[in-house]
Amino acid sequence: MKQESLCQHFGICGGCQSQDIDYNLQVFQKQKFIEEKFKDFEIVELCQIIPSPQIWYYRNKMEFVVGKEKTGKIVCGLREKGKFYKIVDLAECKISFEKTSQILNIFKNWVKECSFEPYNLITHKGKVRYLVVKEAKTNNKILLNLIVTGTKYQIEHNEYNFYTSFVEEFKKIPNVASIYLSINNKLSDNAVAEEILHLYGEKYIVEEINGVLYKVYPQTFLQTNTKCCELLYKVVLDEVEEGNVLDIYCGSGGLALQIVKHKSYVDKIIGVDSSKENIDTANENCKINNCTDNIEFVCSTAEEFIQKLWKSKFLTNLSTVIVDPPRPGLSKRVKSILLDLSVNKIIYVSCNPNTLYEDLKILLKFYKIKRLVPIDMFPHTPHVELICVLEHR
Repeated sequence: MKQESLCQHFGICGGCQSQDIDYNLQVFQKQKFIEEKFKDFEIVELCQIIPSPQIWYYRNKMEFVVGKEKTGKIVCGLREKGKFYKIVDLAECKISFEKTSQILNIFKNWVKECSFEPYNLITHKGKVRYLVVKEAKTNNKILLNLIVTGTKYQIEHNEYNFYTSFVEEFKKIPNVASIYLSINNKLSDNAVAEEILHLYGEKYIVEEINGVLYKVYPQTFLQTNTKCCELLYKVVLDEVEEGNVLDIYCGSGGLALQIVKHKSYVDKIIGVDSSKENIDTANENCKINNCTDNIEFVCSTAEEFIQKLWKSKFLTNLSTVIVDPPRPGLSKRVKSILLDLSVNKIIYVSCNPNTLYEDLKILLKFYKIKRLVPIDMFPHTPHVELICVLEHR
């Protein structure tokens, strides 16, 4: 059933693919996709997809790219559908923030007035790359992170006045609570920073999910859809068993803190992540939630951590392992370790059904799928989040 899309950029912008389809039908199509994708596996309970409580302005993070047209016009928005080198100059974005138009207009005017050249992916020349916007949905506070090329010396000695004017312009928006400047000189196209400078306001904004507070810095990972994240956490909490819990790819402590806060029968939980920034933030989150007992965060790869603890008491009383890997899924070594651990339950949170499918081919040698729960974390796109609960045979 086709319907008129709300966004004027739909069909050209690569941000959404199905705004012209009734939302109930979108959910139905995703359910059928999951049923077809995993039909080769025996699943005790394949749940109905959990729809997003909010289908407009649901994202808490956007990475807006800046460019320059042949006419000299400064544009800012998202990549054009099917044309990676072209940018759709957004006047609005129905899945991001209600202040998108105001933020992008201020940003484009600032780029034009300071005469900075937008970064060109083909020539690898230019100054300004991205404007990353994060919003805490519980209080609507905004964190801005401007991604540029160059050096810290250039910024502090030659360009300081330009970034001062950037701050002054965005201070006019009442909810802008924090502003950062990040340096990225890599040839690859992403908004990852090599160095981060704090320019204005608070060092972080705070999001609250199911009664747990989370500090959000420029590089903090948090599920993109806050309302759906609440539901995802509740599904995982229902599956955690007594004993010890190991949270692999724990990020800044999202699930681990939910467990220690809401599941008193868990003896101890250890979160493992290879990012020092994530682990530092996770420890800060422990303190602001007064959750310092029975929880520990370790900066390490999963392989190295488990090897060190192989004969420890923690592993002998380990009941549940949680994995929430990036889109490429689990490495061959991590899958092997999970099978060797032989814990009673594995809770696999996946943002990529294709890699989950491939990983299950290995894990199902010794496990069975107790529940598969789809969650529509990304309305108006083909993407879907999955929680796969595995029990030892």
